[in-house]
Amino acid sequence: MNFEQLTYIQKIYETESIVKAADIMHISQSAMSQSIANLESEVGYKIFNRSRKGTLPTEVGKKLIPLMINIIEARSELLSEVDAMHSNIEGSLTIATIPTLFNKIIPKALSAFKRDYPHIEVEVIESDRDDILKMVEAQVVDIGLIGKAENEQFGQHIVAHSLNIATDFRLIVPKKSKLSLQNTVDMKAISEYPFVLYDRNFYHHNFKQFEDDNGPLKIVFRTNNPSVLIKTVSEGLGISIVSSLMLEDDPFILNGLIEMLPIGSPFDYYIYFTALTQSDRTNEQTIKRFIEYLRK
Repeated sequence: MNFEQLTYIQKIYETESIVKAADIMHISQSAMSQSIANLESEVGYKIFNRSRKGTLPTEVGKKLIPLMINIIEARSELLSEVDAMHSNIEGSLTIATIPTLFNKIIPKALSAFKRDYPHIEVEVIESDRDDILKMVEAQVVDIGLIGKAENEQFGQHIVAHSLNIATDFRLIVPKKSKLSLQNTVDMKAISEYPFVLYDRNFYHHNFKQFEDDNGPLKIVFRTNNPSVLIKTVSEGLGISIVSSLMLEDDPFILNGLIEMLPIGSPFDYYIYFTALTQSDRTNEQTIKRFIEYLRK
């Protein structure tokens, strides 16, 4: 029994197919089948049954496969710990992020980072932009993830690290809305429609500017949950304005249940996503490494 065979077992279990597992592992199907047969001969039990439904664990396999995966994970953790001892990536991280990045960027970056540095404890806090700025300034968090205007500056002890991600804004409306016939929708045109407000400080500031000049919007629903907001619009209960990044790969967009349209002032500009840090953090190398994962 060796680690290669255990890895084959795990991949077959995940894909329920020797063909798919062999393709992922870049070996021939016959070579993988022979390797698994040798392992089954060694333990004295069949681990998988092959059928039209796929390659599925036997009753014995259901008992042995979790133990085999434990061995693979323990080996990976051991190797990661050894690598960490040779690097200067250590300590822990506390990260505060706006919801858009929490939903779209953080999960993949954090998963990859934890896979490579399992010894680093990471805490993620979702918060509003203004509160994140205060937390970075007070050194309550190691990294603050926000959106900023193109030429916006911060305090002298704050370092801004571009994430190379930008977004504009879109009006979202139910499918076949009259507004869909317009190339660009002016904010004045939406004031007669029921409006679903993304209940965050950034949006409050922009809408206040508009309402001061043009009177109040017909706000019928407020939420700080992007998924709830998008579903509410898809049900025809109102229209809303959100960042384009929030809409990427969204199933309601992909299935044509809502449409997104260009929007005019005060939302006709770009936001640039940025990681903010203090210049004198003791875990600077760990912070920089995590920001690299965010950029990927």
